[in-house]
Amino acid sequence: MLLCTLPLRISAPIPNRSQWAEPFAGVSMVVVCDRQDILSLVLTSSVVLFPQALNLELSTCATHGLALVRARQPQLLVCIEPLAEGDTLALVSQAKRLPAAPKILLICNSTDSQSLPMAVEACCDGILGADSADAGTVFQALRSIVGGDTYRDHPVTTAFQSGNGCNRPPGECKLTARERQVLQLIVRGYSNREISQQLHLGPSTIKTHVSRLLSKLDARDRTQAAVRAIALGLAPWPSGEQAVRPAP
Repeated sequence: MLLCTLPLRISAPIPNRSQWAEPFAGVSMVVVCDRQDILSLVLTSSVVLFPQALNLELSTCATHGLALVRARQPQLLVCIEPLAEGDTLALVSQAKRLPAAPKILLICNSTDSQSLPMAVEACCDGILGADSADAGTVFQALRSIVGGDTYRDHPVTTAFQSGNGCNRPPGECKLTARERQVLQLIVRGYSNREISQQLHLGPSTIKTHVSRLLSKLDARDRTQAAVRAIALGLAPWPSGEQAVRPAP
């Protein structure tokens, strides 16, 4: 039995059952987060939505969370920023590439976060700002995406439409032709050595290109650079013969 004793935000309570259809039959879910307050909202809403059966796995870091998704193949993945370890958007994008990709709800740290356009590009089924997360909004978000709809709360929609959420529009990320070649191979999971062989350039030259790309994309590592490149339209999603390989 799962007990939730943490205090709940109740500014928007869970609707009465007379206001919504019968609860869903059971669901398998992985929740990756390091925020106990919002975790309590997710757990409470899940118990109400899925009273018949709820197969739940919890994690606090991206690597372990992705491993759970691969092993359990859940119907639903809930990611709550910030994680104890790892990049939330990298987790989301990799989970969506899996053959049995789950529905994904991202509860983002701030509606002013530069991750918002990238969360949309990464195909999150639901996006909810942590500042507006309460019992009612979390319930509605889960209900919407499990039912096959998408969910964007009002602050997230407003921030996205007004241009907040990305401080580097595509036109401002000016890359050379060679940098674009290197970036596309990074997105496909190539190591520096493999990029060097593919482009017939020296390892030190590739290292310089990668360093410049991380700076231009304001990315802390190759994974985040790949996610941002896709979100900004600088590189396409790998598919078919361009299948993604694990990043080094």
